[in-house]
Amino acid sequence: MIQNNKTSKFLNYAILLISVSSVLQWCELLIGNTFLWWLLDGLILIKFFVLTRGQERITPIFVFLLCVGVSFVYGVTWQAYTYWDWKLLVSNLMVFSLPLTVYVFLTPSILGSVLHFWLGRAWIILLILAPFLASDAFGRFLMPYSFLALFFTVLNTRNRIIIAIAYGITITLGNESRSDMLKFSVCLLLGFVYYIPIIRSIFKRWMKEIVYVLWVLPIVMLGLGVTGVFNVFNIEEELGLEGTYMIKSSNSGEDVSALTDTRTFLYSEEITSAIKNNYVIQGRSMARGYDSLFFGDNDESKRGERGKCETSILNIFNYFGLIGVIIYFGIFVTASYKAIAHSKNVYVPIIGVYVAFRWLFGWIEDFSNFDLNYLFLWIMISICYSDEYRNMTNQEFIGWIRQTT
Repeated sequence: MIQNNKTSKFLNYAILLISVSSVLQWCELLIGNTFLWWLLDGLILIKFFVLTRGQERITPIFVFLLCVGVSFVYGVTWQAYTYWDWKLLVSNLMVFSLPLTVYVFLTPSILGSVLHFWLGRAWIILLILAPFLASDAFGRFLMPYSFLALFFTVLNTRNRIIIAIAYGITITLGNESRSDMLKFSVCLLLGFVYYIPIIRSIFKRWMKEIVYVLWVLPIVMLGLGVTGVFNVFNIEEELGLEGTYMIKSSNSGEDVSALTDTRTFLYSEEITSAIKNNYVIQGRSMARGYDSLFFGDNDESKRGERGKCETSILNIFNYFGLIGVIIYFGIFVTASYKAIAHSKNVYVPIIGVYVAFRWLFGWIEDFSNFDLNYLFLWIMISICYSDEYRNMTNQEFIGWIRQTT
């Protein structure tokens, strides 16, 4: 069993510090520097690695971590030439080692301890930082509350109010981050599934089919887009909705379309770069970005490359190739299937559906960073893989979540 007092304290403070590092990109305060935050991330990963010793191997996670190791060696030996290559390589090594999280949080008491500690201190930190934060930071910092929103209807009144406040902050102060707003909203919707009898009945009956659709839909949409049949990212033109849904731009203050296509060119650049440089199958390694006409001018190495993009699956494709994408897909499929098909309670399947949704959303956005967003994705995947969570009865799971909060 992993847990002891020293380990518990380390994890508690580590997650709290990750909360701070998660919002530094949008914070006016200069807190630490790259070296100090890398040191923290490295220590966390070393601790995670130590905690995995003696644990039963989870095949999809193990294979993906092997893929990360191969990509790192490939980057060191063949792809890293400049300072910026090495910086990207080290950063990505830490980010894509986060699947170690799955092994660490298989035991409910560990996540319970970490969440309980975070919930008791997070608002103090947020209140201190709030005057110095840009909009995008709020949803990212409050990410653990979107996880708790999955169980909204079984929490006590106090915690429901706090989740409602966190959601309100995310969609108002954090309204520039549509990604965080959407993820929080989906969690709340899933949290209400078992509250309304008719919806509960429909959801239970069609849950597997819903998950299957979430698995396959992005692959089908990619095929339709590549063949020119239907481009889901350019839905405004495809369905003749030009000018229908307008919002005010936070940058220019002008009215712009909410359906503007900001993804097709990313797919085009990534796929073109992979074909041109012959790394479709194995990826370019974690040391290199993709050739970009739109963002290449910002490349410090002067090669016209962009280190990473907003779309999670494109980063996986760029660094690990089709091999990595298939392995990554296997992680999500296995996790969500275990959750919906091999659980004794109704709550882990809800997490499984959300994990399947995150697979779909990873084809649209979902940054791959060493932050709360990515960490909690792996925590939820860990719950899906965990025999302890899946073997809980409804009352045992409710007891755990209430004790945690």
